[in-house]
Amino acid sequence: MVLFLRLLLAHFMADFILQPNSWVSDKNQHGVKSVKLLFHISIVTVLSTLFALDYFSWKIPVFIFTFHYLTDLGKIYLKPDKINNLLWFLADQLVHVAVLAFIVAVVENNFHNLIAAINGILSDHEVLVCLTAYFFVIWPSMIIINLATRRWQKQINREIEPNLKDAGKWIGILERVLVLTFVLTSQFQAIGFLIAAKSILRISVKSEANARIMSEYVLIGTLISFTIAIFTGMLASSAIS
Repeated sequence: MVLFLRLLLAHFMADFILQPNSWVSDKNQHGVKSVKLLFHISIVTVLSTLFALDYFSWKIPVFIFTFHYLTDLGKIYLKPDKINNLLWFLADQLVHVAVLAFIVAVVENNFHNLIAAINGILSDHEVLVCLTAYFFVIWPSMIIINLATRRWQKQINREIEPNLKDAGKWIGILERVLVLTFVLTSQFQAIGFLIAAKSILRISVKSEANARIMSEYVLIGTLISFTIAIFTGMLASSAIS
């Protein structure tokens, strides 16, 4: 675990601190011919080797260089133009983390421990309950809220009060995730602060045309969203205890 954290820290430093935007642009433009890509991979390899504190093992530098290079190339050539940049970024980082876990398992020769740990997590009752609860409040509940508020959506004049694309969807997802987390950790007072914060933000549109209709619509959606998240958290807490 210590080696994994060292390599992860080296990865974060090399990817986000020691990699200028000009290098990223050069990688995306020239791909396998990019010299900046080799610079970046070399920095990742050197930094990982230094952080690993195992200077006599060839596995860490060779594996880091090879797998990071292949992962970055895959990201450059497989990335569709229309894919969500955030989702693609998260997927890319997840692959890097999985590769680091694989490298640590090879270096420390503990594949059995890694498989046992993964199996233990996926077999843990509390983990499965929490994962199911978060999955429900992120996706199925979004459809429920959309269907429940559909009859009022046509009354909103979006030309008078325009909205950022998908902003409401992400606000709803984040608020349900936060509320569920607060319920699971028994921090119920934080839910009140979240409601107050969202209410304050709506004050700025008080004098705008169509404000009452929009405010009532947002309030209905918010209450439905909070209700789903709270009851999901209560059910998950009951299932865990």
